[in-house]
Amino acid sequence: MVDVSSIEKTYTIADYLAREEESTVRHEFHNGTLLEMAGGILPHNVVKLRIAGMLDLLLMQKKMPHVACNSDTKVRIEAENRFVYPDLTITDGQPAYYRSPDGTLRRDIVINPLVIVEVLSEDTRAFDKSEKFDLYCSIPGFREYILIESEMTWIKSYFLQDPARDLWHIQTLTEPDAVLDVQALGIRIPLRDLYSALEKLPKE
Repeated sequence: MVDVSSIEKTYTIADYLAREEESTVRHEFHNGTLLEMAGGILPHNVVKLRIAGMLDLLLMQKKMPHVACNSDTKVRIEAENRFVYPDLTITDGQPAYYRSPDGTLRRDIVINPLVIVEVLSEDTRAFDKSEKFDLYCSIPGFREYILIESEMTWIKSYFLQDPARDLWHIQTLTEPDAVLDVQALGIRIPLRDLYSALEKLPKE
């Protein structure tokens, strides 16, 4: 999740990567500007953990080569000169790592997301629903974007059905008994199983 307040100084990629290694607070890099990452509330974190666990388990059961990366993993958006921290990234096969300008292979940064999941919050909802999707679309091989509300049953997914025509299939799910089709992976996630992660949390 990104705090919309930014640090005004302009940074190089080398500055950013060095700073991020030393910082106790994570930042996204947006073409020289750093955006501080805010902490998530418990419902957000619980839903994020559940969807990550479900997808990771299904990838293992299907013996698929893709890797589920949590929100500690940065994604490089080369065309837009960005580094971002998605809530969940599924790589397109094995992870492909970013190589920094000095030639260092960065195993904390991937360049080949196939599926990206963002769990929405008050601070990030507008950005995740608009500009961030456009940024992800500039990544070659990116095929599916999934937005999840953590405090109500609501999921919206975008699947690149026809890359040649830039044709996206969009589905919005709001019913508790609905099933999310992660089409890029051939995986189905029952919403009831996903949102049951919230049952142990206080209602007020």
